[in-house]
Amino acid sequence: MSNKKKQKNHYEQEKAVRRKQRQIVVISTALVIILLVAIIGIVLKTQQSSQPNENQNNQSSQETPSINYKEQPIMGSTDAPVKLVEFGDYRCPYCKEFDEKIVPKIKKDFIDNGKVSFTFINYTILGKGSQLAANAAEMIYHQYPDSFWDFHKALYAAQGDEKKEWVTKDLLTSIAKKTVPSLDEKNYKQTLDDLSYQNNVIQDYNLAKSMKVKVVPSLFIDGKLVNNPLDYHIVKEAINNALKQGNE
Repeated sequence: MSNKKKQKNHYEQEKAVRRKQRQIVVISTALVIILLVAIIGIVLKTQQSSQPNENQNNQSSQETPSINYKEQPIMGSTDAPVKLVEFGDYRCPYCKEFDEKIVPKIKKDFIDNGKVSFTFINYTILGKGSQLAANAAEMIYHQYPDSFWDFHKALYAAQGDEKKEWVTKDLLTSIAKKTVPSLDEKNYKQTLDDLSYQNNVIQDYNLAKSMKVKVVPSLFIDGKLVNNPLDYHIVKEAINNALKQGNE
């Protein structure tokens, strides 16, 4: 074989080897890229599944805990399209102001015509007297529901100095005797002695906590907190907005 042919064959062999090497490099690079993309995809998917997205967080934070209205006193129609809920404390002077100045206006403008229902829930944050008063109110509601709102109003009317412990069993008994015609006084006094409805009071307290209630009175209209419940213009506007939303 001539030298030229040998050189040509050698050149062709080297060329074939280099071509195979390039193919191997290209294939290897492609495999590495595919592997990296797969790894990155797995990592991102894992992070997304382990960390709730912002929309999910916002939705969960906006959800309002369910209120069992059958276990709470309601003023007005249970079928009213808009529901108002007040968290209050019988020892709170601002709650008394709300009950005496704001509630009558709500009743006249919205409750009496069936547009709104009003629910009162105890949030006992002002000491033992608050819990005793709440127990008395719970007892009246569960055993004498038709007399509850009369007792409720009379208890606020009898409110004493917030700095003093004015809630006593004698006072609560006196109010009950005036507002509940068929009162079983002996049973009522025993209920106060035993704090028989303390579990109900605790349930209401926990409900208020779960709804992030910080002050009393706190007013919710269809689950939305009203900024200043002692300003009737604000309350009225919020109720009208809720009614409009219900009609849309």
